[in-house]
Amino acid sequence: MNLRAPLLILLFWAVQSQTTISSDSFPRARIAEVMHSGEELVYEVSWTFIKLGRIRVKTQPAITPGAAFGSIAFSDSYDLPFVDFHAVSTTEMDSSLFSKGATHYENKDGNEFKQIYHFNPSAKILVTENILVKGSRAQASSSTTFDTLKASSSRFQDGTSILYYARAHVHDRQGVRVPTFVRGKAGFTNFYFPSEQRDVSIDVLPYPIRTREFEGLAEFEGIFGLTGEFTGWFSDDAAAVPIKATMKIILGSIAIELKEWKRPGWTPPSAE
Repeated sequence: MNLRAPLLILLFWAVQSQTTISSDSFPRARIAEVMHSGEELVYEVSWTFIKLGRIRVKTQPAITPGAAFGSIAFSDSYDLPFVDFHAVSTTEMDSSLFSKGATHYENKDGNEFKQIYHFNPSAKILVTENILVKGSRAQASSSTTFDTLKASSSRFQDGTSILYYARAHVHDRQGVRVPTFVRGKAGFTNFYFPSEQRDVSIDVLPYPIRTREFEGLAEFEGIFGLTGEFTGWFSDDAAAVPIKATMKIILGSIAIELKEWKRPGWTPPSAE
């Protein structure tokens, strides 16, 4: 933990009253810039010096009633002897980038697992449908269970929508604590957006990128035991494209770095 971390945690406690945010406070113009139709971003995930795999995130049309935006994320490990992991996560968001519904699919060690979130905002109830398929497709056995959780808010983020929410708010110069559901469990994601400019370098570009740095604290456990503190750097422009991030996992921390992008008209802003 760095020296700023204790101060960050105190800040997160202080901003718990901001868990529910008025819809009037959302930066509509920024949301329109962030949610670029057909945007596709590819990241490489590393642990120490080992390249673990890639994550591909793409916007797509929403089909859920009341949803304004959609996104899908593909997570795939490389061909490594100690990890074999593939996942697909989808989300649909309202006009303020809160989740309207989500699914998560994993294929790990030959077993398939899928979660479907059914949310009733008026009752503040989230039902998670868990589908487990064991064995090969020829001799597979499946089981379905349902978990019901009482939510603390009528609005929440899932593991994919939270990325877009952070992009739209990275210039806000404030702290915020957001209800989050990940892998069928409730928690919170804390963000501290000091809006400080940082120059960041990535392998695929010959020049440093001008970014906005932020820090956070995940009060939940995600894929690979992701939890606790994280730091991110988004491009310092209207698109606020995620450039780099470091996150805590069970075995230490992982680094996530932008490798490819498809976004017409966008070039990472030069720090020079």
